[in-house]
Amino acid sequence: MVYQRFMTNEDGAVTVDWVVVLGALVGLGVAVSETSTAALSSHSGNIEGELQVGQFETAWDANLQLQPNADTDTGGSTTGGSGTNPNPDPDPDPNPDPDPDPDPNPDPDPDPDPNPDPDPDPDPNPDPDPDPDPDPDPDPDPDPDPQPVGADGCPTPALDGTAGFGTGIGMWSPDRYSVSAGGSTQLSACGSHGFPSDIGYFDARPTMSFNLSDLDGYNRVEIETRGSGGCDTVLMVRDAQGNWYHNDDGGSGRYSRVNISPVALATGRVDVWVGTYGADQCNTTLEMETW
Repeated sequence: MVYQRFMTNEDGAVTVDWVVVLGALVGLGVAVSETSTAALSSHSGNIEGELQVGQFETAWDANLQLQPNADTDTGGSTTGGSGTNPNPDPDPDPNPDPDPDPDPNPDPDPDPDPNPDPDPDPDPNPDPDPDPDPDPDPDPDPDPDPQPVGADGCPTPALDGTAGFGTGIGMWSPDRYSVSAGGSTQLSACGSHGFPSDIGYFDARPTMSFNLSDLDGYNRVEIETRGSGGCDTVLMVRDAQGNWYHNDDGGSGRYSRVNISPVALATGRVDVWVGTYGADQCNTTLEMETW
């Protein structure tokens, strides 16, 4: 009864139909699988063999060359099919389109650092005040060796002449001395010394250096040259107070005379230079007298 109701019910009929259809499909699939398995195995073997021998057999009357066969002479005929390809393709260009030069005219390498940053700290601790040249312009010798006294040849009281002595009473009768007149230096070359004249030739050293004393009660001290020859003398005198006297032709003829007055100026050292008017030297007499 139950089976009859299921069969007469519409849902039951549909279910039976689907079961029948599915069963048929499963059986068909099994049949196809069994039928194709052997054929596929055979074709797979053929393909494997043809790939291994380097040729593939087609339905056309030709064999397609797949790859060189090391066991077969490439110049001979191939097996399988009816013959060789009468118009084989030439060997293709092994590199038909090589990669072009990616940059036939590449830009030259730029300066790796055309404007490099300067050294940020080339000398982190420079000497803030480097020592200068210890003596780029040394001071001249602060005390150069002085020239010897009288080196310029001009009359100077720093040198001593022949020593002479005199007193007022002793010179009341004149004291006379034979001397050589003249010198190597023209007085005009001694302008810086402040002499009262530039006439005559003299030596730097005095002809005589006198020490005079006891002159009180006398008016003057007279110094003159005398002689009988033609000696043209010139006198230079420096008194005890540093005053200078000069005379040419103040005496008799071409002889010279100097007077020191008051006599206090003559008390002490008195230097006398006996020169000549010209460059020639000559002998004369020097006379010292009080008045």
